[in-house]
Amino acid sequence: MANSPCFAAKHVAVESTAMISRRAFLSSAALGGSLAAAGLGGKYLAVSSSTGDFIVEHRPISIPNLPQAFDGYKIGFITDLHLSVWVPEEWVIRAIEAVTANDVDLLILGGDYILVNESTLWQNLDIVRDERFASLSKRDAIPQIYSAVAACFQGRVFRDGIFGVVGNHDRWNSFPTFQSIFNRAPYVKILINEEVQVSRGESSIRIFGVDDYLTGIPSPPPPLPSDQADAVRIIVSHNPDYIATLLGAPQHKFSFAMCGHTHGGQIVLPVLGPIAAQVVDERFIVGQQDIGAATVYTSRGLGVVGLPFRYNCPAEVTIFTLTRP
Repeated sequence: MANSPCFAAKHVAVESTAMISRRAFLSSAALGGSLAAAGLGGKYLAVSSSTGDFIVEHRPISIPNLPQAFDGYKIGFITDLHLSVWVPEEWVIRAIEAVTANDVDLLILGGDYILVNESTLWQNLDIVRDERFASLSKRDAIPQIYSAVAACFQGRVFRDGIFGVVGNHDRWNSFPTFQSIFNRAPYVKILINEEVQVSRGESSIRIFGVDDYLTGIPSPPPPLPSDQADAVRIIVSHNPDYIATLLGAPQHKFSFAMCGHTHGGQIVLPVLGPIAAQVVDERFIVGQQDIGAATVYTSRGLGVVGLPFRYNCPAEVTIFTLTRP
């Protein structure tokens, strides 16, 4: 889908001044790690630390014009899995089971399914939580990690299925391999600038999954049909900076957006706050923001990146319940 002139102009303007390169992304994570490690004890690095614990966040989302048939509709959201030597399959499975236990109608995955460590900062700390990937080269690890992620969702049944979007780490790490493996996993539908409708009888809601804002070619959501100007649209964007390009543009109206990417900061120090949140629009570092008639939510995510631990920023799995005002 081609970008509309309005959207393209906004996107280029942000790119020229604020887009974060891969080198800057990794460098800031390493710097944050050095600062944080200097002030934190070794217990936060241990394999048995609380980094793998997550909170199930229950969030009611009030949506004007929500069809009666979707009042109480439940969406599970898991983002930033980052399966790797630092994030074992066990963590991912526990997260999926938590969503399943909440009897959601739909599961959404927010991107960044993989982590392939490139920094040497932590190479001598011997922090390995998943031995399968420890001895593999990057070339060999990538397909095995993607395959392991896809396998975690096999046999998981939700009434309206599983949809996912792409994150920057998925594009950085052999995106064709990612596509090939998930194309063979039809139980997870990856949306790349694509919109689907979920129906309940004659009523429906729209879900638009966008390409990664940092590394892909994101498009705006398609115009709503003239006879559906009040339709409910949910945006799924790995990077919340994409959402800023839509706000204030009536032709890109949406009701609710769910995002990841930031990890909530992952390392949140007293007074200083998040060491590195990797977003330009700081409104969307973490949690819920109500902007006009739209709601934007940024999850702290499940995994870790740059560092093998979290501090003052627990991982999360989110359960959204759509409600009528």
